[in-house]
Amino acid sequence: MEKTKQKEPKRKPKYGLFSCVAYIYSLIWKNERQLVFVGIFTVPISLALSALTLYSPPAMLSALERSGSFSTVALVIAGLLLAQLLCDISNNILATKIDTCEIYVLSSMQYIWLTHRRCRDWYHDYDPEVQKWNERADRATANNHTAGVHFPMDFANMLAQILNFLLFGAVISLLHPAIILLLAVGTALNTVMGKWERDRNWAERDVRNDLDKKINCIVWPISTDLSYAKDIRLYGMKQFLRDRIAQLLDLLLAEEKKMARRSILTALVNFLVILIRDGAAYAFLIAETVHGNVSAASFVLYFSAITSLSEVMRNILEIINKMSEGAMQVSDFREAMEIEDRLNRGAGIAIPKQPFSIEFRNVSYRYPEGEKKTLDNVSFRIEAGENIALVGLNGAGKTTLTMLMCGMLLPDEGEILLDGHTLYEYNRDELYSLFGIVPQKFNILPISIAQNIASAAENDIDRDKVRSCIELSGLSEKIASLPKGADTLLFRDQHEDGVDLSGGETQKLLLARLLYKNPPCIILDEPTAALDPIAEDRMYRNYHRIAAEATSVFISHRLASTRFCERIFLLDGARIAEIGTHDELMAAGGKYRELFEIQSKYYKEAEKDVME
Repeated sequence: MEKTKQKEPKRKPKYGLFSCVAYIYSLIWKNERQLVFVGIFTVPISLALSALTLYSPPAMLSALERSGSFSTVALVIAGLLLAQLLCDISNNILATKIDTCEIYVLSSMQYIWLTHRRCRDWYHDYDPEVQKWNERADRATANNHTAGVHFPMDFANMLAQILNFLLFGAVISLLHPAIILLLAVGTALNTVMGKWERDRNWAERDVRNDLDKKINCIVWPISTDLSYAKDIRLYGMKQFLRDRIAQLLDLLLAEEKKMARRSILTALVNFLVILIRDGAAYAFLIAETVHGNVSAASFVLYFSAITSLSEVMRNILEIINKMSEGAMQVSDFREAMEIEDRLNRGAGIAIPKQPFSIEFRNVSYRYPEGEKKTLDNVSFRIEAGENIALVGLNGAGKTTLTMLMCGMLLPDEGEILLDGHTLYEYNRDELYSLFGIVPQKFNILPISIAQNIASAAENDIDRDKVRSCIELSGLSEKIASLPKGADTLLFRDQHEDGVDLSGGETQKLLLARLLYKNPPCIILDEPTAALDPIAEDRMYRNYHRIAAEATSVFISHRLASTRFCERIFLLDGARIAEIGTHDELMAAGGKYRELFEIQSKYYKEAEKDVME
């Protein structure tokens, strides 16, 4: 029996227009307060331009009718053109200033958003709902036509349009007041259609954002990193990628077509409304002129007023739509900023200054949208200063367990204690300082090797400590071969004299960075994966020196590499299946022994092949 697909509830913005306007104005006042005032200067200029547009044609016509002098008529026209020119120049100067201010305000919003996102608790990055809010906020701050930064200018334009409405309305009322009502009713109908289109487009924004993200996930890496070309050619992925991108583009095009159809429908309704509205007004004016109730100059004046008032009402509609769209984007931005962290950002208890114990009590964790738990009711204790190994098959949850250990993820059930205190009792940033990790996924910055190791500015680096860490990590031979030694810049594509490290050299650099930090707890996640056998052996022999003053967790899928640890934890079936020393686990004859013997078999066969 097919499951009935439930319709997703309609999403409404949390904050209304006035709340969002107040928020943006407070932000503008802190960062670029002149934007609050500079738009006001556009109001008299706009009003002057409207008056020139309205009165110039009848004034010139009147000059032609009343004066037979060429110079008089030319002087009137020149004066009007000069006034028009001065208004245009002033308007362009103000527009340039306004654009500059708005860009600065938007940049401030982007900085606030990126800083907030960078400082947020790490576990949020695994939550699909949070990812949606990230995409909404990214869109809201994408360029200087979004995020409500136009609010001051919108209000100035609205004030100008209202004054223009009064100007043109006063003229039209001399012809017949009902024409104003006719134009207003037509504009109200257009407003309703505009709101319908805007609300539908906004409600479907997440679908378009998701498709954009999927397309960029393929296109952006391939277009910016040429190393993908090798894999694409070797594995014949060209057609697959082309088909996948085409599929996503078709889906995005379908969404864009839906928007286009709504836009066409709105434009068609608006056109019919305007045709009836303006047609009736012009028909009345023509009839009055034919019957001699309106002069030629007055006809030009009224005709221009009707046309201009229609344009004013259309402009008011566009400003309302624009402000409503801006308010929705500001609401998205504010809601994304309000996602709460669970770890303690305030004062916490004092952090341990020496190796500390780690205890899991009935901890369970499942990744958002995961089909099953990665860890299920896990309990164990690591004593202060103890060296333990985490082993298990790929996907057993080894990395997840260490991320929970240092607060990068938070458990769904149970609690984690460091030195007898829960993670929430420590200040978050101080909590992170307790751990040093050599991860599987890492980031190296395009700065000097020494700065990467010390994670500090040039003047703050302890050079003796850097040299010691380089020696202990096994990177000294590579450093000695470089003309600038540890001051060599990384990445050739960023620096002319930069260097690129191999995979093994990078892992040694990561180890040196961990040693420089010298935290009370170190976590090594497959640290020998890219090392050659000699470098791997050296690391095993140096491990007790590396972990001498810390609680340490060593992760490996190669069971033979964990003998030097005091205890071994085997993860299997989302639980700690076995705990003990290598000899104890081998004697128990359980899962650990089974996996060890399978791996040993391949090692012995490989050794035999080499000997033969």
